[in-house]
Amino acid sequence: MNKWLSVFCLTGSLIMSNQASASSTDADVLFKEMGTAAQNLSYEMSFMTFNPQNIVPVRYRHAIINGVPISQMIQMDSSRREIVQNGNRISYFEPGFDAFSLNGEHIIDNLPTVLFADYQKIQPYYNFIDAGRTHIGDRPALVMRIISKDNSRFNYVLLIDEETKLPLRVDLLDNNNQTLEQFRVISTVLDSKNVQNSLKSLSNVNLPPLLVSPKNENPSFKWRVGMLPPGFEEVSRSTRKLSDDDIIETAMFSDGLFTFSVNVTKTSKGPLLDQPLQNGRRTIYTMTQKQNVITIIGELPLSTSQLIASSIQFRE
Repeated sequence: MNKWLSVFCLTGSLIMSNQASASSTDADVLFKEMGTAAQNLSYEMSFMTFNPQNIVPVRYRHAIINGVPISQMIQMDSSRREIVQNGNRISYFEPGFDAFSLNGEHIIDNLPTVLFADYQKIQPYYNFIDAGRTHIGDRPALVMRIISKDNSRFNYVLLIDEETKLPLRVDLLDNNNQTLEQFRVISTVLDSKNVQNSLKSLSNVNLPPLLVSPKNENPSFKWRVGMLPPGFEEVSRSTRKLSDDDIIETAMFSDGLFTFSVNVTKTSKGPLLDQPLQNGRRTIYTMTQKQNVITIIGELPLSTSQLIASSIQFRE
């Protein structure tokens, strides 16, 4: 494993001491309570995200003001990247670049997507397991594992604050229980007047304009994906012109927890070698079928990406 895992003792096995057996119903309830707390409480959270490439320190504030979610995320490294949410508008600010906004329900950058997952949507495809109790720092924590039922996707181990139900640590694991990424909270301030006041002021700030994408309504492709892991559905498709003679066709898929894209373009250079790449949660796998280059990009194990790419069928 990489040095960062050893230095910080970031392995999924560390939290398995002091386990207690319990019904899966307890884990189901805990998962819902965590999502409710993360999306509805007023709090400030300082945390770090770890992956094989970097370590990112972040400050995140969240509150519901006049029925509207207001959030602010600031990367506390040299980039000082800031993201602001006001309702369904997410705005990005970064030195040296024009600010812009996107439509969205929550900030996902640096936050584990599992915090916002819809339990009813993902429950058929994952086992929710109560793994007992432990301590992280001076906080008692409840431990939960979220395991893919068919081993076609990644797994999670969550440490959740026993009192507030906010996450304290989230490990993303591969099918060999090796840690790919980790989210680790350093400190949390709950229901702070300063948090409320700062976000209330932020809610009145004029945000940058929405970034408008060119309309590309449901283009027709001469290919289809033959094999998808259960629960994955197509959520969008688009085409983009790379050059006068080169167009890339993209279809996005999600199961409500993980997302990946299938990208297809033509090649006149003959067959390419498979080019697998794994960086934390992100896998990139490329293969060719005749004159078609297929690239799978997203949050999938390499073996699953290979199966999906191999299943793509083309028609004349």
